[in-house]
Order: sequence, then C-alpha cells, then structure tokens
Amino acid sequence: MKKQSFIIYKRPTLIQPYLVMGFEGWPDAGRVSSGVVGYLRDKLQAEKFAEVKPDDFYIFQSPGVERRRPVTDIEDGLVKTLSVPSTTFWFHKKGNSAHDLIISLGMEPELGWNKYVELVLDLAQEFGVERIYTIGGTYDRVPHTIEPIITSVVNDPSLRTEMREYGIEFTNYKGPSSIHTMLLVSAGKRALKAASLWGHAPHYVQVPNAKVCYSILNTLTRMLEIAIDLEDVKRAGEYLDEQVSKAIEQKAELKDYVRRLEEEYSKGRYEAGKPLGEDIIKEVEDFLRKKKDEE
Repeated sequence: MKKQSFIIYKRPTLIQPYLVMGFEGWPDAGRVSSGVVGYLRDKLQAEKFAEVKPDDFYIFQSPGVERRRPVTDIEDGLVKTLSVPSTTFWFHKKGNSAHDLIISLGMEPELGWNKYVELVLDLAQEFGVERIYTIGGTYDRVPHTIEPIITSVVNDPSLRTEMREYGIEFTNYKGPSSIHTMLLVSAGKRALKAASLWGHAPHYVQVPNAKVCYSILNTLTRMLEIAIDLEDVKRAGEYLDEQVSKAIEQKAELKDYVRRLEEEYSKGRYEAGKPLGEDIIKEVEDFLRKKKDEE
C-alpha cells in the first residue's frame, strides 16, 4: 500500500468484512450519502483506524466551495484546532456474524481519482473485504408523497438478483459520473463485488432528507444483517414530510407541480419536463428553515 497517501492507525483483525462508503459533495444530494453512512458509524460506535491524506486529492481553494477548505478553531488569537478534508475509515466487529464492517466517509475527491480508488481498494484487500457498498444521493423528479425510490448500480450480474430481493430498481443513465462508478469498475477488475445504492430525493426539497436516509438505512441494515434502532431517523423523515406538505399547501403552483409528479409516477413515466424554478425551491427552503428556527 502507498503509505505516503495513507495513514493506518491500527490493524484490527476483521472477519470477511463488508465496506460501506459514503461521499460528501456532488453525489450527496439531500445529504443522503453522508447522512446514511454517518448515522451508521455513530449508531455502531465504530472505531477509527485509517485515513486517506488529502493533499493529492483536493483543491482547497475551489471557487465558491468553502466546505473543502481546511476548518480552524481560533480562540483569542490562538489556533486551537485545524482539520482538513479527508476520507476516514472506521471498523465495527459484529460478534458472531460472518462479516465484520468497515465504514468510510469523505469528500468526493477532485483530483487523482485513479490513485484514490487504488488506495481504497488496496486497503479493502489488505483487510479482506468481501463486498463494497457505496451510498449516494441524487435529486430527481419524484414527489415527496411516495415511498423513496432506491436504485442500484452493480459490477457483477450475480448482485442483480440480490438487489431485486430487496425491491431495489436499476439505473439507466448516461452522463457525468461520480467516484462511485470508478470504484465499482476498478473493484470489478480485482474480482471484488460492489454495489452502489442511490436514494432519490425530490428536487424541490433541497435540504437534508431524513426520509430518504431512513429508506436506505432500513434496506442496508438488512443487507448487512445489522439490528439497530432506526426510530429516530424515521420520525425525522415523517416530520420533514409534514413540513414540506405544509409549505406546498401555501403555494398553488407548487401544489399543482407535485400533483403532476404524482400522476407521472402512478403511470410509470419519468419524462423530462420543465423543472421548478429556483425561486420556488428557495421558498420551500425558506419555509423549512423558518419552521426550524421557531422550534
């Protein structure tokens, strides 16, 4: 392994682990990717054991993207902490289970994708990973009133049967790619099975979407054979639904638009159409932000 780009803090002995990865940035619509993986990490109290150094993979001064800059905490002119974007790995041992778990979360890299992917896969093979799941979030022309749609991309035909057993649909897509696809393709070249799960969030609700997070967590934990209480994220999703519905009731144009999306969905049609204007999306965001401030 290329140690100059990787820090391994400890080497846990893991039993045929699965690797679950999430990425902030472009493939994190509705904070679904970071929300699901962060929730899983916290609930399982996973232990940090490795980290990808950021220097080769990020442009800290990306125009208009402050989240990629190092973050500091200064008190009375004294620097207390400095943290930089990175990809961190945690592990969780599952007792008598056939598979332990590695959890990873980081910002999608801006540079050196091939090198980054090779580092991740080197780590996966060093610790005996048997399967990789990546989690993504995308905005879609879907109404918030339906159960969230989860789609999958896989790198091995045998995984399609398993995905169908969980009611997961498959993606048809041509366009710009995320780091997920490169990971799947490169893992396949190493005979390592990998699947990417994507939660589809309504594009007019551009806030952290607990409802979509819950839907993926409910499916993913069954795949991983992990029993954890999801009641808190479930309630958060229900609350978001209530607030979005209240916002929609106050705007006739938005109400009609959601009704059209419901009709498209009921007829099995996902046709390209005129999206909502940014002004209406902002109205929904402002309404939700105001309600949160009032609590």
